[in-house]
Amino acid sequence: MAQPVFAQPEVIGHVSYARGSNAAQQPGAEPRILGRDAEIYQGDNIQTTERSFVIIKFNDGSEITVRPDSNFSIDHFDNHSHDKAVHLTLYHGGVDASTGDISKGNPDNFQIKTPTATIKPKSENAEFAVDICNQQCEEEAKKAAAGKVRTEQSVVARIVDMKGEVSAKNQTAQNALERRLSLSSPLYNSDAVFTGNDSYALLVFPDGEKVTLQADTELDITQYLYQVSGKNDQVSLRLVTGGLRALTGAIGKKDPAAVTLETPVATIGIRGTGTDSSTDGSTLSHATWQGLSFVRNEAGEFDVPEGHTSFTSGPNDIPVITTTPEDAPEPSEPRPDKNEDDPDKVFEEKPPAQGDVSVKTIKGEASVESKDGNKTTVKEGETTSTSRGGETRILNTAPTSNPFINNSRDAC
Repeated sequence: MAQPVFAQPEVIGHVSYARGSNAAQQPGAEPRILGRDAEIYQGDNIQTTERSFVIIKFNDGSEITVRPDSNFSIDHFDNHSHDKAVHLTLYHGGVDASTGDISKGNPDNFQIKTPTATIKPKSENAEFAVDICNQQCEEEAKKAAAGKVRTEQSVVARIVDMKGEVSAKNQTAQNALERRLSLSSPLYNSDAVFTGNDSYALLVFPDGEKVTLQADTELDITQYLYQVSGKNDQVSLRLVTGGLRALTGAIGKKDPAAVTLETPVATIGIRGTGTDSSTDGSTLSHATWQGLSFVRNEAGEFDVPEGHTSFTSGPNDIPVITTTPEDAPEPSEPRPDKNEDDPDKVFEEKPPAQGDVSVKTIKGEASVESKDGNKTTVKEGETTSTSRGGETRILNTAPTSNPFINNSRDAC
């Protein structure tokens, strides 16, 4: 009597590098030890031990590094039919992913599921890292948050409201790239912030200062210091072109001289205030809608009381100051005093808890979709955290260490 013939699982890749004790297992089969050049099959579950890792090269050119102490499955790999797709699941641990041919033309064809979120590339040739926080990660993150102090490299602002295209570029970091911003994106000292046509961004600073950037604006964060050991509190901004609406925070209320807004035409100072300012690079319009401010240039210093507007035609000209007409049109962008975001909550340290998922985009863009369907774009250089409750938060864009996500090569 003939014995049944069982089809061999499809070979979909091979191991390009392995270290330590790694194993792959088909459903219902015995585990296979994974070494260099070992074949990887459709449906494999791959497990690494504490000091082990494995790099898998798939047939479409995509690559996955399975980090130490990880559990990872290849649920579906189809590189032949019309509906090409890669579906992967990370149960615990971490992986680095580099997309290949299957995601070209439709990056959604490549996805990694975790217990709290689904991660997909949003661009071709994307590279990103996915980690599930374990007990050690949680403990390290809590210690880091408890001992964290503000420095000149700390986050100095976050975007709490925006419309359209907003980006930033650090002017002192060597080889810095312009990065697109989204809600909760962090900003740093020496960042230049840009808004596009029909766009705006509302920034909140840790001391409570709030600034709305109007469309087609460049604002440089020259220096922001708040509760930095050994340094005096300071807000120094430069409006290169465009317009902004500003509301004083704790720094300006305590020491108005510590807050300045430079423009190509004049310096704007405050005495506990809310203002609107705009410049085309050669002229300056400045209005005070709360408190008192002044305009200072080569011609002198001139007060602009509440309810008044000044116009300065050049850096050597005396401003023309008039009462703001009651029917004067107000900018369409939100006035910052109408924003109710609490800066203490905006900048609250939220260390990841065990089970939370982080995604760091190394190249291109990725998308994180939480269990409740909310989607967040993770731009190049950004790191996000998705909690078990479904909240996704951008942690940072600076190339600094983070206890939630390690450099994969270092970890390996």
